[in-house]
Amino acid sequence: MSSTISTEDFPDPPGPASQPGSLAPVADGAAAASGAVAEADKRPGRTSALDDFVPGPPIASISAAALAASEPDAWPGQRTAVPWYGLDEAWVGDRWLGSIMLGPDGVAEYGTLGHGDHPARRPDDLSPRRFCGVVTMARLDRRPGGGAAVLEPTTLSTLAAVAGLGLLSDAWPWAVDKALRGDWLHQQTDLAYEVAENLDDAPWRAVQLPVDGKPTRFRYRESEYGWVLAAELRECWLGAYGRGVTAYGLGFEQVTLDAWEAYEALPR
Repeated sequence: MSSTISTEDFPDPPGPASQPGSLAPVADGAAAASGAVAEADKRPGRTSALDDFVPGPPIASISAAALAASEPDAWPGQRTAVPWYGLDEAWVGDRWLGSIMLGPDGVAEYGTLGHGDHPARRPDDLSPRRFCGVVTMARLDRRPGGGAAVLEPTTLSTLAAVAGLGLLSDAWPWAVDKALRGDWLHQQTDLAYEVAENLDDAPWRAVQLPVDGKPTRFRYRESEYGWVLAAELRECWLGAYGRGVTAYGLGFEQVTLDAWEAYEALPR
C-alpha cells in the first residue's frame, strides 16, 4: 500500500526553509549535473546509522548482450547492476526516463526515473508542473574522478544533495534578470549542499514510506520549491523530489526488466 506509516518531527527550524534539499540532473543537463555530483561527493557529509533500512530484493540479473540485441536504444542504466527504483503500481500517471550519469569507468553512478508532467518547458509557461522524480544512486567507495581527481564515497547526504538540485532545476528563475540568474543558481546550489549535510536536524524530519512493500525510513523536507526524500537501502541510496504531488501517499518499488516499457524516452 502506498501510504505513510508514521512521521517523526525533528526540532523546529529557526525560520522558514527556502532552500531546495536535493539535486537531480535535468534531461538536457547531464554535463552540469556531473560536476554538481562530483562537488557533492567532495563536501563533508554526515548521516546517522539507520537501523531500519530496507534490505531490498536481490538485484535483477540483466544480460547486457541480450538487452543490446533486443533493445539497441535501451536506457543505459538498464545494462548496469544498479537496482533502479520508481513509484509502485499505485501511480497511474505518465512515466518517463530521466538522465543517467555514468562514471569514468562507464558504470552508472545514479539516474532518475520521472513520473507525471514532463520537464520540457518554455520560459513563458507559468503553469506549475505536477511531477515526482525518483533518484537511485549506487553505493560507491572512493573511485577515480578523471585525471588525478579522486571522488569521495557516496553517502546519504550526497543523494540528498543530488535529489535537491533536480527540484531546483524545475524552479529556473525566468523572471529574474538574466545577469543575476547565475548568482541565484550558485546561491541555491550552495544552500542545497549545506542543508543536505545535516540530515538529523531541522528542517529534515523522519517519515516512513513503503519500498518494495516494506516500511522504510526516509529523511523528508519541504521548501518553497517542493519536497525531497532520501533513504538508505542495502544496495543503493534512494531519493525522490517533486511538486504538486503529495509525498505522503507514495510507494516505491524496484523496476523489473518487464516493467521498463512503462517508462518512455523524453522527446529530443
